[in-house]
Amino acid sequence: MEWKLEVLNAASHEDAIQIVLQLVESLGFKEAERVETEEWKIDLIALREDPISGLEKYAIRIKINGLASSKEVEEFGKAITKAKADKGIFLSINGFTKDAKVLLGREYRGRIIPWDGEKLVKELNNRKIPIPKELFERLEKKKREKEEEAKRKGILRVIRLDAPLLYSFSPNRVLEMVTSLMESQYKIKREDVFLEELVVELSSGYIVSWSAKKDKEEIKDKAVVLSREEVIPFVSRDIKLERKVSRALLESESAIKASKVEAVSSISQNEAVIALKLKLTDELGIPQTNIYLSSRRKIYVPNKALLTLKVGINSTKAEVNLKTNDVRISIAPLPKEKLIEIAKEECRKSLGEDPEKLSIEEKDSVVIVSGQSKRFVFGIALHVYSGRIMKRKSKIKREAIFSEVANLYPGGEIIFFNEKENRAIVDVMTPKGVAVLEFDLENGEHKVVANLLHPYHIANSAKNLIEKNFDIKGLELVEFKFYDATHLEILLESVDGKIKVNADGKTGNIIDYFVEISSQKAREIISQKYKGWDIKKLEKKDDIYEAELENDKSILKISLSKDGKILNEIDKQLKIEVVKEIAEKFLEEKRISATIKEIKLSENWLVKFVGEERVGELTIGRSSGEILKSDVFLTEIVIEESYKRYILERFNEKNLNIERIVVYREKGYAVIKLVGDKSIYYAKIDLRSGKILEEDRLPKKGLLAKIKKIQLEAKYK
Repeated sequence: MEWKLEVLNAASHEDAIQIVLQLVESLGFKEAERVETEEWKIDLIALREDPISGLEKYAIRIKINGLASSKEVEEFGKAITKAKADKGIFLSINGFTKDAKVLLGREYRGRIIPWDGEKLVKELNNRKIPIPKELFERLEKKKREKEEEAKRKGILRVIRLDAPLLYSFSPNRVLEMVTSLMESQYKIKREDVFLEELVVELSSGYIVSWSAKKDKEEIKDKAVVLSREEVIPFVSRDIKLERKVSRALLESESAIKASKVEAVSSISQNEAVIALKLKLTDELGIPQTNIYLSSRRKIYVPNKALLTLKVGINSTKAEVNLKTNDVRISIAPLPKEKLIEIAKEECRKSLGEDPEKLSIEEKDSVVIVSGQSKRFVFGIALHVYSGRIMKRKSKIKREAIFSEVANLYPGGEIIFFNEKENRAIVDVMTPKGVAVLEFDLENGEHKVVANLLHPYHIANSAKNLIEKNFDIKGLELVEFKFYDATHLEILLESVDGKIKVNADGKTGNIIDYFVEISSQKAREIISQKYKGWDIKKLEKKDDIYEAELENDKSILKISLSKDGKILNEIDKQLKIEVVKEIAEKFLEEKRISATIKEIKLSENWLVKFVGEERVGELTIGRSSGEILKSDVFLTEIVIEESYKRYILERFNEKNLNIERIVVYREKGYAVIKLVGDKSIYYAKIDLRSGKILEEDRLPKKGLLAKIKKIQLEAKYK
C-alpha cells in the first residue's frame, strides 16, 4: 500500500513524528532525535553533512491539522534561533495560508524550508518508508466502520412522488430512533443492527386556499385537510406549519428515500372541499355561500415507517409512528440451541478443537456458555438477541501444557511452573541446561524466552567460590529451585555446613549467598581457637552459635557467627573454687583468722568472711582474680576488750560494764559507751585499726554531769 494524503490525514501527531523521523534518517540526516519540550515549538532536531557548508543543524516542526499561519511561521523562526539551528523544515500536512507563504518567501527564504502533505507523500513513497502497522490497522478499521455504517442503513432507493411532502422524512433519523431504543432496552450494540427494508406509509391530503366574507370584511387564509376529522383551517396561525405549506406550494413533486412507499388516501378531493367548508362555517359562524375556495394542491404526509432489521444473526421488525415518534419493537431472543451452536463454532475457530461438557447460564441479556475441549477450558458470553460474542475467555489446561512440554523435551523435567495473568512460565531441565518457555494461556501458543545454564554447572561454580572463602569443604548439591523464571536458588550441604546460593540462571553469576556452618564445624573452629579449653555447652540461636567453655580456672562464654567468620567473647569468669582460694590466700597473707561465709558473682566476685577478731568483704576481679577492694573490720568483742584495757590502763577503772556499742560499718567506725564506778566513758573507734578517733569522760554524779551527759548522748548516739 502506497502513501496517500488520506493516509497521512489519519495519522496522529505522534504518528507523524515517528514517520518523519524515519524519513529524515533515510535522507542522510544523522542523530535525529525527538524534542520533548513543547515550549520550543519544535518536534525534531537532526544533523546533516553539507558538502559545501559542512555539518548543519536542522529544526523540524510538524503540523497535522489546518493551514499553518504566518504567526506560526514567525514562532518557528524564533525557535530555530533558540535551538541554535542553521535551518528549519516546517511540515504542514494541509499547507500554508496565503500570508504564511508570503512571509516564508520574503523573510525566511533559505532559512525555513516549507513542506506540505503532497511533498511528504512523494518522499515517503520514493524512499519506500513503510506505513506503520498501527496506522494501517486504524485505516482499515475506519474503512470497515464506513462499510458497516452503509450496510446498517440498508439498500434504499429514491422514490419519486407526484406531489410534495408536507413533512420531511429522514430514513437516518428513523433508523437512529430504532437503534437507540434497541440499545437502551435490549442492550443491542448499534453495529449489530442492519436495515434490510424500510417501507414508508404515506397518506394524501390537500392544501386549500380560501376566502370568506363576514360582516362586510373579507378573510383569506390557507387550510390543510388530511381527513374528515383532521382539518386545519387557519394555517397562518401556526408559523411552523405556514412555512411547510409555503414550501410545499412551491414544489410540484417530491422524492423520498426508502425501500418501498405505500400511499393511502384518507379523503378525496370532493370530500376535502365539503370537510373544509363545514369546518369554516363552524369556526367563522357564516353560511357556506360566503366561503370561496380558490385553489387546492395535493400533498403527502408520512404516517409511519415499517423497518425490517437484521440484528446480528437474528431479525426483527420495528414500527415508527412518524406523527408521534412512538417506536414499537418486538424481538425474540435466539433459541438456546442456536447460541450453543455459535459457541461451539467459536471454540472450533479459536481453539481448533471440538467442545464438550457444555453448560449454559443466563444473565440479563447475556448467555454464558461454558465448557471444555481436549486441551482447554473456556467460557463464551453471547448476546441473546444478536448472537454477538461479547467476550471469550479460554485457558489451556495445565496437563495440556505438561504434555506439550513432554513432546518438546522428551525426558525433560519441569522444575518451575508459574501462572501470572494470561501467561504461564515453565522451566524445563534437560541434560544440556534449562529451557524457559512462555505459554499464552488463552490460545496455548508458546515460545522459548530463555536458555539457562544447568543447575549443576552453577552449583560447581558456587562450590568453588564458597570453599575458597569459607572453612567448609565437601559441598554437594542437595536441592535447587527457580523463581522469577530465570533466578536460581541452590542448596549445597556437607558435614561442615550448608550454603544457600541465589544465582542468575542465564549467566551463572552469584547474586547472593548465605553460609551456615554445622554444630560440628562450630566446635572445631572454637576448639582450634581455644586450645586447652573444654566445650561444655553449644547452642544455636538465630544467626549465631553460643558456647560455654571451661578450663581449670575459668568459665568462658563466646559467640560464633553462623558463617564461622566472627568469634566474640561474651563473658569470662573465674570458677568459684578459684575465687575461694584467692580469698583464703589473702586472709592468710594478712594473718586474718576468719572463715569465708559467702561468695557471689555480680559485676565482680564479692567474698564475705567472718572471724573472732576480724570480719569483712573482698571484691575480686571477675576474670582476673585481682583483689580490687578489701574491707576488713574489727569485731565488736575486740573493740570492747581493747577499749576496756585502755580505760583500765589510763584511768585505773576496773569494774567496767558496757552499756552500748553501735557499729557503723559504712562509715568505718563504732561508738561505744562504758560505765564504771567513778565515771562514764564515751568513744568513737576506727573499725579497721582500732584507733580511738574521739573520746569523752563524764563523772557519774553532779549537776554539771547531768547537763553534759545530755550533750554526749547526742554526740555518741
